Amino acid sequence: MNILHIIFSIEKGGAETYLFNIVENMKGDMNFFVLCDHKGGNHKKIQDICKNVDIIDMKNPFDLKAAKKVANYCKENDIHIIQTHFLRENYIAVLSKLFNPKIKIVWTAHLIADNKGKIKFFNKLFSGFVDKIICVSEAVKKSLIEEGISEAKLQVIYNGVDTKHYKPIENNFFKSKMSLNDSTLVLTTISRFNKEKGHSFLIDGIRELEKYIENFKLILVGEGEEQEAIKQKVKKYELEEYIMFLGYREDILEILSITDIYISPSKNEAISFSILEALSSGKVVVATEVGGVPEIFKKGDIGVLIPYGEPEVFAQAIVHLYTNEKVYEKKKMNSRKIVVDNFSLNKMVKETLNLYNELLNE
Repeated sequence: MNILHIIFSIEKGGAETYLFNIVENMKGDMNFFVLCDHKGGNHKKIQDICKNVDIIDMKNPFDLKAAKKVANYCKENDIHIIQTHFLRENYIAVLSKLFNPKIKIVWTAHLIADNKGKIKFFNKLFSGFVDKIICVSEAVKKSLIEEGISEAKLQVIYNGVDTKHYKPIENNFFKSKMSLNDSTLVLTTISRFNKEKGHSFLIDGIRELEKYIENFKLILVGEGEEQEAIKQKVKKYELEEYIMFLGYREDILEILSITDIYISPSKNEAISFSILEALSSGKVVVATEVGGVPEIFKKGDIGVLIPYGEPEVFAQAIVHLYTNEKVYEKKKMNSRKIVVDNFSLNKMVKETLNLYNELLNE
């Protein structure tokens, strides 16, 4: 089976993690191909795990020239299914059917739809020519139904994480390396710095938490356009002693190993790889009650859901976990199990492979 993934560029986000996981872990008689518009910040990683990575120019969602190139690429490489990841690639894949009508197309909906006007119209129109839309959460599925996309086209396949890699480990050496002592409460957030990820609200929450707990550190991992603004806000509130900016890191497992509570302060979230990775590592999570995040918490008692934008509630949630050891330990014991049972990489890969087979057998 030959599967072509089309993604505008390989960066350092959730869609790219999804793609890496599929390409690297789907076994059997499978050949993967990847088309990008240009080399992104994480392009080498996909080249390391996939031998068929190529570049084609995708000027806009209605680029017929690109669509014809995709169709020719599919014919030359005997592609059975195209899987796309964002709007531009979705439309170009559908347009490629003008030149290669028999190709199967899977859209992957990584985000909760909040489209207006023309985009909403064209999404509904173009969805009629795809074979299936993978929704990474029920919240994503609901948002697409509200846009008028046929429910028959939609299938929820939750993102999955590698539970063999993300597992509880002891790492006292790493804690000392980070200049943290054993009594320090370690909070961690791992995400790119943009407004949707809620860093500004998180800093407001830390400012409130300072009133109740003295010995704590917040570790922020990631990069992005909002990073400098957040650093300035930390400086303005005089919170420098409590917050560590680590930038982009590859040693996520080590960082999670010294984390006491994982924080997800997002304003919107379809489903969160970082939450699932933290849970698989045996961590308690405090997260905003947005998008598909509550679907994770419905699987077990694993932390605390809070409303977005209420710093006092955030602080009290941390204090509650910090001062109630039995409550904390109970939630911690549940964390890994809900990922193993519901959000494992094996489960995601198996369900996606089943979908591929179903499409080819139609």
